[in-house]
Amino acid sequence: MIEYFFKVADAYFSVQFTEPDIDNRDLIPTCAPFHVAKPDAEPMFTVVVSSDLVDAEPEGEEMGQFDCGGMTHGVFKTADGYKFQLRNIDGQMACAMKSHNRFSRCEVSLFGDENNRAYGLNNALMLAFAYAGAHHQIVLMHASVTVFKERGYLFLGHSGTGKSTHSSLWIRHIPGCELLNDDNPAVRVVGNKVYVYGTPWSGKTPCYRNLSFEAGAFVRLKQYPENIIERDNVVKSFASILSSCSTMIWDKPSYDAICDNVTAIVSHVPAYFLRCLPDKAAAQLCNKTIAQ
Repeated sequence: MIEYFFKVADAYFSVQFTEPDIDNRDLIPTCAPFHVAKPDAEPMFTVVVSSDLVDAEPEGEEMGQFDCGGMTHGVFKTADGYKFQLRNIDGQMACAMKSHNRFSRCEVSLFGDENNRAYGLNNALMLAFAYAGAHHQIVLMHASVTVFKERGYLFLGHSGTGKSTHSSLWIRHIPGCELLNDDNPAVRVVGNKVYVYGTPWSGKTPCYRNLSFEAGAFVRLKQYPENIIERDNVVKSFASILSSCSTMIWDKPSYDAICDNVTAIVSHVPAYFLRCLPDKAAAQLCNKTIAQ
């Protein structure tokens, strides 16, 4: 067995490969910036990878088939956790995963060619991190994050609303901006501050930065024929941020933990609603309102 350790959002996890004759690090290159030789704390979860650990068949009560950016996640409730079937954008099985004990241990088998196996393993790790992290004051969010003056600004919204576009407008038109993550940052409350972290998962944009910044604001985006920004009240802030978190509403322990984490987040960081065009003026208005 070969075991690798990684540190994301100041939390450790490990990946164990039971077939030592294969250098499986090639399957998870985006994790390389987060690799550590040895953790100084207990990993919050371990993923064990072996070709014969988990079969691809359904098992338990089906919770649903979910489209996650073109990849289908089949989720089944088992006696002691969950089973996931992860299929690629062509519908081919890429990975089967079983989780146990609040995702503290997950077992994974991979299928297909190397690209398919890599696709499956990276998505399995992302799922394990999201739901194990919920119990460690961490939320994994669907957001694009731009850094300005040492603070991270998170742009939220449904797919196609322009999160990446708005980040790119900040970077193009506002000096000193840089991208931290373009799809799946981690957010964590530490004391009375909220931090946003780069992760090994960043959607279609290759941006895997092992960096963290204090969160400056959350901004929910909506396409609109003019540029208008308003600060949300606490209730709207909670709803906006929660809807952008990776959640399984039917899993009460993780969902309750995520709700507690979001409650802590909104008590420390403001949230805004930006209705806008995809233009320079929208980026300048947003930056002037939330970051100056």
